[in-house]
Amino acid sequence: MSDQDSYSQIVAEFKRAGWLMGILGAAGMIARLVFTNEKFAALVWGRKVFAAAIVGIIVHFALYEMDISEMYKSVICAISGSFAPEVFEAVRSKFLSKLNNNG
Repeated sequence: MSDQDSYSQIVAEFKRAGWLMGILGAAGMIARLVFTNEKFAALVWGRKVFAAAIVGIIVHFALYEMDISEMYKSVICAISGSFAPEVFEAVRSKFLSKLNNNG
C-alpha cells in the first residue's frame, strides 16, 4: 500500500466516522463543564471543548482496528474527551520539564 493510498484511507475514515467521535469527545467535555462547580470564561470553555474534540478523534483512530462494538468505541471517545485537559497538561508538563532539563 502506497502512502497516497494510506492517506486516502485515513481521510475516508475521518469523513465516515472520525468527525462524529470528535463531537462525542466535545460533548463529554461539555457535560463535565456543565456539572462542575467551577466558573470558567468562555475562552476556557472553548479551549477545553476543542481539546476534547481532538482527543476524541485521536482515540477513534487508536481504536480503529479493534474488534469491539461501535457503541463501546463511542463511549470510550466521550469519556476520553472529558479527560482531555488533564491529558494535555500532562503532556505539556513532561515536554516543559524535558526542555528545562536539556536547556
